[in-house]
Amino acid sequence: MLHGLTQKFKHVKSVALPPPHLRTLSLPILSLLLRRGRPTPHGTLHLVASSPLYQNLDPLVRLGWEVSVLKRVEIYDDEVQNSHSAKLVPKSMNNLAKVNTFHEGGSRRYKEQGVDEILHLKILQALNTKSNPAPKGSTIVLATGDAKGGQFNQDGFVGAVREAIRRGWMVELWSFSDGMSISV
Repeated sequence: MLHGLTQKFKHVKSVALPPPHLRTLSLPILSLLLRRGRPTPHGTLHLVASSPLYQNLDPLVRLGWEVSVLKRVEIYDDEVQNSHSAKLVPKSMNNLAKVNTFHEGGSRRYKEQGVDEILHLKILQALNTKSNPAPKGSTIVLATGDAKGGQFNQDGFVGAVREAIRRGWMVELWSFSDGMSISV
């Protein structure tokens, strides 16, 4: 969600805004907005992020959220389609030796790995722990930065949301439109 907010702020010209490196979300307010007074049993609030973090997530931990932070993984030059893209391509066998070598002269680039898949898993676990159809008023609230399909789960959030709706759940999607994937 922070990704979407920062993308939105790139288009806002205002002297009232702090510099980009100081812009953060109020996590307690975000939690309040997402929950909207609904009962949230212990173990039902999940946030997954990748490091480095742009802000402290401790306020959400204090509010009962389960927070998982994963380390970003390095992208190697032979895995990228072009220098301006983060889209990966399969490595050929003759390039496997480069994986463990230090890249001289080039900048290292990193990407998230597994972040979205953990949230897909949490959604599907919630669906499987409740009766089918879902109890009346059951709602999944998904706040996302881009809602793209995952590296290991091509259906991504769309697949999990379709399954939730098929089982009778209400689904709320929260995001900033400037950060959303075209596939959503």
